[in-house]
Amino acid sequence: MKIQKAKLFWRLGDKPKKIIPVSYDETQNEYYTFLKEQFDAGYRQIIVSSEIMISIIKQFVLSDELSIYDIHLSEDDDDMQNEINNLLRLVESNPLHFIALIDRLSFLAESSSIDIQRIKLHGYTPNGHPVDFFIQSNGLIGINEDAFIDIQAKVIFVIERCLFA
Repeated sequence: MKIQKAKLFWRLGDKPKKIIPVSYDETQNEYYTFLKEQFDAGYRQIIVSSEIMISIIKQFVLSDELSIYDIHLSEDDDDMQNEINNLLRLVESNPLHFIALIDRLSFLAESSSIDIQRIKLHGYTPNGHPVDFFIQSNGLIGINEDAFIDIQAKVIFVIERCLFA
């Protein structure tokens, strides 16, 4: 499955503010050069906070019936990362553990300096097409080509609702 990537930005002067995805290919653009080009064109980065990551997880797991299979924390705290990985395994075997996962992530977001750096979800669309995607705290998204347009639109909707509503 080929992954298509985009970086999420907003543009100075847009009223109302909206998120604009800009296609990104690391084989053709060095990341910081790409960011500078976008900045010079009037675009500003979207940073995806842990609270927004949790909203994305809830949307895609509860409403779209995808599975969360990876959560990478920003800090190198092996104990905390292991705890999150254990919760993910529990959710996989029994979806009722999803509440404990969300509670733990919410606690981390509210009371510590540990942020969610990246999440990965997968599953199938209602019409049976496979979905595999990630989103990072720096606003970089990667989605398999078959699901790119639909998943990108849903991710943008959730983030706009959190940031601009």
